[in-house]
Amino acid sequence: MKRQNGRKHQSLERSPWLLLIPCLLLLGAQSAGFLSSADWRIQDYHYQRGGLVSPDIYVVGIDEETMMEYGSWQNWSREGTADLLRVLNQDPDTAPGVIGLDIGFFGESGGEADKALADAAAFADNVVTTSYASFGRQVEEMGEEGFSTKEAVVTYEVPYQALRDHVTYGFSNVPVDGDGIVRHSLYSITTGEGKKEYSFAAEVYRKYMGQLPDCVEEGAAGGYVDFAGLPYDFYGSETAGLSFSKVVNGEIPTEMFAGAIVLVGPYTTGMMDAYYTAVNRNVPMYGVEIHGNILQTFLDNNQKQETGKVMGLLLTAAVMAAVLVCLSIGRIAISLFLTLGIMAAYWAGAGLAYENGYVLPLLYPVISPMILYGCHVGVRYAGERKAKKRLEGIFGKYVSKEVAMSIVKGGEDALKLGGQKKDVAVLFVDIRGFTPLSESLPPEKVVEILNRYLELTTRAVFDNKGTVDKFIGDATMAVYNAPLDLDDYVFRAVKTGLDMAAAAREMEKELAAVTDKKVGFGVGINCGEAVIGNIGTSSRMDYTAIGNTVNVAARLEGQAGAGEVVISQAVYDRLKGRIKAVSIGKRTLKGIAGEAEVYRIEGILGDGGEEES
Repeated sequence: MKRQNGRKHQSLERSPWLLLIPCLLLLGAQSAGFLSSADWRIQDYHYQRGGLVSPDIYVVGIDEETMMEYGSWQNWSREGTADLLRVLNQDPDTAPGVIGLDIGFFGESGGEADKALADAAAFADNVVTTSYASFGRQVEEMGEEGFSTKEAVVTYEVPYQALRDHVTYGFSNVPVDGDGIVRHSLYSITTGEGKKEYSFAAEVYRKYMGQLPDCVEEGAAGGYVDFAGLPYDFYGSETAGLSFSKVVNGEIPTEMFAGAIVLVGPYTTGMMDAYYTAVNRNVPMYGVEIHGNILQTFLDNNQKQETGKVMGLLLTAAVMAAVLVCLSIGRIAISLFLTLGIMAAYWAGAGLAYENGYVLPLLYPVISPMILYGCHVGVRYAGERKAKKRLEGIFGKYVSKEVAMSIVKGGEDALKLGGQKKDVAVLFVDIRGFTPLSESLPPEKVVEILNRYLELTTRAVFDNKGTVDKFIGDATMAVYNAPLDLDDYVFRAVKTGLDMAAAAREMEKELAAVTDKKVGFGVGINCGEAVIGNIGTSSRMDYTAIGNTVNVAARLEGQAGAGEVVISQAVYDRLKGRIKAVSIGKRTLKGIAGEAEVYRIEGILGDGGEEES
């Protein structure tokens, strides 16, 4: 058998290059924003924790209890809010540092309530209320080629004049991402008149600290919200929070708010001011608490900077490059371990980066290693499967299909291609009378008959799980117990010889129709130790058996007449009691020292010692 010398599977060598295809596809998908909502969801899970609210921020909610006590919000909103301001500010020593009203008072109501609210706000310079911006598309420029539009503030509503004289205000708009989740905030906007306005949280911070947050001063228009609190954390609890009505009625002592920030806003589903947030996608958070989280981000100076598209692509590419290096190692198990290590390292590194103010993408850098690993395994599997099919085809010419599959499955461990000493049975078979036959028939007919005979010998070898070592003209050499271990291999070799002799007799009947020449098989079999391995040069090698055992088998074949199967003393001794054999005397074998006892097989004995038919 010719060895495929010194060659790796080409598919494995091409594997790194093939992996560039999924790399480019993943980078393209990331650049196009494909699965961006999934990336946000993973970021929410990894980054957002909550549960660390500031002790300086309280939320007083206009909750169900308040609505039940006072009735419809439209009927008492301004007078009731005035009462709350008076209660909170009645004692300067216990007054809050800032009262932020997440409530829109945008038009004159024409009653005493307007004056009452304005007067209550004027009592202490610590009230911030909200404005509201409406966005839409506006024409950006006109020209001969048409026009373009941009997102811009279309209307901007501010508190009514009497109240506006005594409060500061900031817009309450909070953006919702494409997946319907709040995870970003606006810090500033520019109105249609070109005036810059700041957010409600930024204005509360300015009232409390005396200046705008640093990030807003530096020109940031918005940012990522690191939610410090879960729903109800600033309020107290879902069932026993800081109710508007309880504060007004004196059930909650105002001393607890001294010097702190008190945010007041809707806290009931009927007022339509609740949103799902990154910190909890199952329980909505009321808008006033969202502002509380944004405000705490300012107070903690905990703004997070998101990586841009280019930096995100570079991070994913860097992870992919590291994975490709690991995959080049070759061993699947080690590559898997290193790939998982890269994923874990990036996951942990992203968490550390978040703690230091950077929001790194997670989806593509985390899933790309496993996708590349899966593609790598798939390419290797396909390549190895193709190579195995090729090897099965190659070995299938020399051994049976079952043996070929075992060789391919076992690989070099099964073949032990380095060369070894092994006990084997060796069979040589030659066509007796073939030369006269070939001289009496046309060449094409001779080839056809020769191929028929060689097919017959090959089938007999395969049926008995032997290995066809080589064809030598009209002769065939077969080996048993190599390359794979084989049970009862000496007996199988003898059985092969008898099968060949029987099949040759059937062939003689067919030849009688085209020629009067007689042909038959002469078979010689020996067993013993031989050297098994690759024999040849660096450019051409054959997997074969060599040694005295092989030489004796070849010489025994020369002692056999047409239709005879002859064996050595060694074969006879091993199969005594299982075969019927007669000695044909001692013979001198060419190239072999001394004389050798030679036996002719006449049949196989059954379990009772009788000859089988």
